Amino acid sequence: MRVACLANLNNMMFILCRYLRDVGIDAHLITLSDEPAHFSPGSDSYDDDYLEYYKVLPVTKSTLYKAESIQILKKELADFDFFVGTDISPTIVTLIGKTLDVFIPHGSDIYDLPFEKKRKKGTNKVWWLSEKETLSKLQNIGIKNTKTILFPDEYDIHFPFKNRLKTVAKYHNTSGPMVFIPQYDDLANNPYVKDLQWYPFFKKIREENDLIIFSHSRHNGFNLSAEMAIHQKGNNILINGVANFVKTHPKVKTKLIFFEYGMDVDASKDLIKAHKIEDHIVWMPLMQRKEIMLGLNMADISCGQFDNSWLTCGVVDETLASNIPLLHYREDALYETDYETLYPLMNAKTAADITERLEAYSLDKDYQNKLAELGSQWLKKYTVDNPLRIIQGQFDLKTKTTLSITELKKVKSILKKHRTKDKVYRAQGKIKTKFT
Repeated sequence: MRVACLANLNNMMFILCRYLRDVGIDAHLITLSDEPAHFSPGSDSYDDDYLEYYKVLPVTKSTLYKAESIQILKKELADFDFFVGTDISPTIVTLIGKTLDVFIPHGSDIYDLPFEKKRKKGTNKVWWLSEKETLSKLQNIGIKNTKTILFPDEYDIHFPFKNRLKTVAKYHNTSGPMVFIPQYDDLANNPYVKDLQWYPFFKKIREENDLIIFSHSRHNGFNLSAEMAIHQKGNNILINGVANFVKTHPKVKTKLIFFEYGMDVDASKDLIKAHKIEDHIVWMPLMQRKEIMLGLNMADISCGQFDNSWLTCGVVDETLASNIPLLHYREDALYETDYETLYPLMNAKTAADITERLEAYSLDKDYQNKLAELGSQWLKKYTVDNPLRIIQGQFDLKTKTTLSITELKKVKSILKKHRTKDKVYRAQGKIKTKFT
């Protein structure tokens, strides 16, 4: 069985590829050439073994619909027996007339992208056509014909989409593996990490402080609109809680590490300044995941988010994989019926909660660290072993791999309209430029 793992948003397919290959499956990572650099294997691995099973196609999201691009996709994917992917992988297989066997969404690729939206006045028409209009239609067809979808039910709570998205797929209340757990075992002593750009910096921070609190969530607003509120991370709650702790525990050398990432970094900086705790905050630039994970593994506590309850997400999974105590908000009642056990954490919803959890950790670090050692076990059971079992189970059920004649006609019609509109919009753009 030759497996193509398509696209790599959040490094999800690279991680899956590594696990599949570890159990003897001939899996290969295939990506487009314009995927973000920080979602590349080289940004997420401490060696370069991946080069033997990784290929970047000379196709981008904007050139995806060209006849020559589709021919490249057909040629490069012709020898694969099984397709699993994330992001726009449903669109990719749809363009070559095939179906996706397993779809593992990262989020908006299933709850937002497949649904058509009206173009806002002033939005570039050519961009909208490629990035939204045509892509939405093809993504919808691809998902409707997918056999299996691995996606946590909690997303439908926050972003209801299932009733609007008709598909033949069987849903499984899980995601694919997002973290390759084995590479974080005793990471601080891995000889390869000493060559990383940020190793000396994180090492110095570690040596000079008693308590390092690590937060690599986005800085997304304190007062977002109702429709955007689900994206709030509660950075203000964390800042207020840490401020209370450092003011009442001045002898504890404390540092809170943040990243300049998100819509409202400045709002966080203003709040920090208002509390007069700038000396306790370290701001880091965007960096590769392998560098972030190094800093995380050298910290005492990792922070998730505090405005909305999430069982799993990138930050949570990365923390559990590292066996670092997790400070995070989780409403257990939402998940207890679906899981035998939940991973240990320092559950906090308010600034007062955060201050209390930091005080408790300072009084008994050994207890919290011992609890945290159960994190990677829970993560492996529910986000590695379970999805691998589901995916491997689909190998034996493999049947039809091509779209129906009706669906192929739809795709042909969509592409014809796309190319016509593209020509018209580009011509309009030239005329507009000429007379301005």
